[in-house]
Amino acid sequence: MSVKQELLEAIEFIKYTAEKPEEIIHGKGPRIIVREGKILDVKDDEGIVIEGSDKEGKIRAKIVVKEGYKFKYPIHVCMGITQDNVCQEIDVEIILEDNSEITLLSHCSFPKGKDLKHIMDGRIKIGKNAKFVYKEIHYHGEEGKILVKPTVKVEIDKGGIYISEFNLTHGRIGTLEIYQEIEAKEDSIIDILTKTYAIKDDKVKIDEIVKLNGENAKAMIRSRGAGKDNSKIILKFKIEGNAPHCKGHIDCAEVIKGNAEVESIPIVLVRDETARITHEAAIGSVDRKQLETLMAKGLDEEEATEIIIKGMIGE
Repeated sequence: MSVKQELLEAIEFIKYTAEKPEEIIHGKGPRIIVREGKILDVKDDEGIVIEGSDKEGKIRAKIVVKEGYKFKYPIHVCMGITQDNVCQEIDVEIILEDNSEITLLSHCSFPKGKDLKHIMDGRIKIGKNAKFVYKEIHYHGEEGKILVKPTVKVEIDKGGIYISEFNLTHGRIGTLEIYQEIEAKEDSIIDILTKTYAIKDDKVKIDEIVKLNGENAKAMIRSRGAGKDNSKIILKFKIEGNAPHCKGHIDCAEVIKGNAEVESIPIVLVRDETARITHEAAIGSVDRKQLETLMAKGLDEEEATEIIIKGMIGE
């Protein structure tokens, strides 16, 4: 099969996480597209270098945004698996040089395969006054026979901004294990949002640590999600206030239904008397008044519950 034909077929998995997959495939913007253990396409542009290799069964990619370049259009990274019994290993390094800015859309789509593994090791360096917006959209199909395990370490220099959103709210989750560790210097800003919807016997484990090591550094960690049926969710969020006048907040809101288990573990650690780190967590059933209002309009309880959950996670 030609590379051109493989790229056209890639539309069939990208469509689950992107509204217009054809524009990613045929567009002129920077991108890297991977299927199973093979890189199908790599394209960079002025001000951004994207390199990739697929040797020894592992994908290695490096993205460097040059100093001062600010991209108004998004960069796309598409990861897909369409076969059974595949382990996709990804090693990614992303570097934003000083005063640069990008939005990266990561499309991770595994729509039909069974007994899959997607293991990702990521390293991100954000330079002085640089801004990195990272939006990760996942679809794991309807079978739930998959392990997705991303590990990310982030370093943010003075005045850098890191905005991260992870979204997995359609189809099955399978087993999801996220580990993210962030170290932030002075005047940096961090905003992390995770959205998950676990059903049947899905398992979710999220462990995120933010170390505010610089003066006036700020961080927000938010989680929005739901657990139904026999799913299990463990959320562990930690913010360290290690420097003068740094601020951080953890905000976790989860809905539980059926025999699901949801555990939220917010941790705050303060090492400077001028730092302020706070947290709040709420786990419970859907609001009864909202449920009754929707049921009065002709919906059954299951339909009404779905609408409330989708509204909460912003779908």
